[in-house]
Amino acid sequence: MGRVIVWRVTQNCNMKCRFCSYSTEVERVRGSADDTEAERLCGVFGDYKRQTGTDMLVSWIGGEPFLWKNIIPFSEMLHGYGINVSTTTNGLLLDRIELQRSVVDCFSEVVFSLDGFEDCNDIVRQQYGHFEEVSRNIRTLAKLRDECGSDMKIKVNTILMRRNIDRFEEFCSYLQWLGVDEVTFNQLGGFDRPEFFEENRLTRGQVETFAERFPKVKKLFGESGLIIHGSEKYLDRILKTSRKETNPIAECDPGAWFWFINESGFISPCSYTSYEYKLDTREIRSAEDFARAETYFRQCRAERRSKWCDDCYCTQVYDKFE
Repeated sequence: MGRVIVWRVTQNCNMKCRFCSYSTEVERVRGSADDTEAERLCGVFGDYKRQTGTDMLVSWIGGEPFLWKNIIPFSEMLHGYGINVSTTTNGLLLDRIELQRSVVDCFSEVVFSLDGFEDCNDIVRQQYGHFEEVSRNIRTLAKLRDECGSDMKIKVNTILMRRNIDRFEEFCSYLQWLGVDEVTFNQLGGFDRPEFFEENRLTRGQVETFAERFPKVKKLFGESGLIIHGSEKYLDRILKTSRKETNPIAECDPGAWFWFINESGFISPCSYTSYEYKLDTREIRSAEDFARAETYFRQCRAERRSKWCDDCYCTQVYDKFE
């Protein structure tokens, strides 16, 4: 198994989505990764890759990661080390040819956030025209990628909620027409913006219908070239949520293959335990420290089990990407 590092490099954003805690309408302190420390850590990742040969993916998230000024220089650095680079973006800033060329040159994948068609996406994101503009940017990037002979994947991650889940298949057809290669999905969560959640959360009936049809939908689109990710275990987690059932996790191999890094420079086994099981990035000085980090996370979990482990929402645990 390779190693995946999801790195939230900024809490800044340029949108006011009603479901997101990084919305510009939410008053909060907003941090970004320290440039000097980020550059040093990228160098350590390069050393680890060179010494072990392990497949690695570093995925930038935010906020909006393209507001972080170093996203391209550090992506080029990682790419030079043979490390795969990814990002998840709302897509608004990917409208300049210079930036698009840089992305095609050094990214292995770009994940656009789109939550259905205009009648859902633009309303819940409170930005009319977002769907149309991002659709245009996806088409342009796909064309440039093909012209350059790049194998970069274009993906879309969508948040399923009450007003868009019933059009999922139609939406996937549209994404395939745009040039999208792969689709992932999350259920709408309620921890960030509970005031939006209750009226927009998936109903039990919607999820049961979706889960029943999903294997067939996944197979049919796969045969036509669009990969839709999501395992049976992942659907079961969403079903449990719709039924208001908890799902405790006994073992998740914390830190063995997945790290989450936040903008403050804390590494954890998942985004939910950033401040419970935190390990400062400055403690990662060499390839040998990767194994020490895993041991540390296991000790933390054994000594003070997080409340999140009693009702886990970490999508990596549930094979969202299978």
